[in-house]
Amino acid sequence: MLRVNKKTEYGIIALLYLAQQDEQTASVRQMASTCSIPETLLSKIMQTMKAKGLVQPMYGNQGGYKLTRSLNDINLLEVAQTLQGPIQVTECVGDTGNQCPVKSSCTIISPMNVLNEKIVTLFQSTSLEALAHRKTAV
Repeated sequence: MLRVNKKTEYGIIALLYLAQQDEQTASVRQMASTCSIPETLLSKIMQTMKAKGLVQPMYGNQGGYKLTRSLNDINLLEVAQTLQGPIQVTECVGDTGNQCPVKSSCTIISPMNVLNEKIVTLFQSTSLEALAHRKTAV
C-alpha cells in the first residue's frame, strides 16, 4: 500500500510547528515534547531536512531550528522525497523499472506510470500551507 512513512509524517508536523513560531526558533526537544514525536528520530529528521535546505539551525542560548522558506514555498513532494525517497507506486516505475524481468511483457506498467505521475503531481501541487489549512490540490 502506498503511504507516507513516519519520517515524512513527523517531518511535516515539525515544519508546521516551526511555522507557528512566528520567526522564533524551536528546539528538537520542544518540538518532540509538544508534538509527541520521539526526540531521537526527530533529531535525525531535522538533520536531513537541514541538509536539504528546508530548515536552518540557529545556535546559542535561544537556539533551535527555523524554516528557510514559507510553507507556501514548500510542497509535499519535496518533503516526501527528502525523507523517504522517490514516490513509486510499484518497483517498475522510475529508475528501477529497467531491472524488471517481465518489463517487456508487462500489461500494467503504462497505467502504473500514469498513476505514479498523478500522485507526484498531486504531491508537487500541495504546499504545506495548503495542508496547514486543510486544502488539497485534488
